[in-house]
Amino acid sequence: MFTRISLTAVCLFIIGTSIAIGQDSPTERNVIKTLDAFHQAIIENDSQAAQNLLSESVRILEGGNIETKEEYLSHHFHSDGKFLSAMKREVESRNVSIDKNTAWVSTQTHTWGTYSDRKLDLSSLELAVLKKVEGNWKISALHWSSSNN
Repeated sequence: MFTRISLTAVCLFIIGTSIAIGQDSPTERNVIKTLDAFHQAIIENDSQAAQNLLSESVRILEGGNIETKEEYLSHHFHSDGKFLSAMKREVESRNVSIDKNTAWVSTQTHTWGTYSDRKLDLSSLELAVLKKVEGNWKISALHWSSSNN
């Protein structure tokens, strides 16, 4: 229990730090807030929160597959949560571009720790596309890739 609480605290610190550094417009902060809330939903295995942050037509590219919202939430979501809750993750860089109601966020992270008795040290990339729908930012596309350091 202590490890999970500590990991959550570290993740919240990293999320808070990523918002504070280099994010100067309220629109950028709202885009990042949406994306970070989605990552937190994965870690906390909160499929309802994740569902609310994903657009109905979202496409998620991961591990050589393209998944719909329903496909992702029904299986990869849970394994991603187990993985991320066991690992440490640090945002190394993030770039946000916004044009009207569309935002592109490219993020590079360092992820490390032990999962399934394997010590891992990964460099991960994420490209997220968000659309503003009825005043709220929704994730409409995600592409994740990782490589060993």
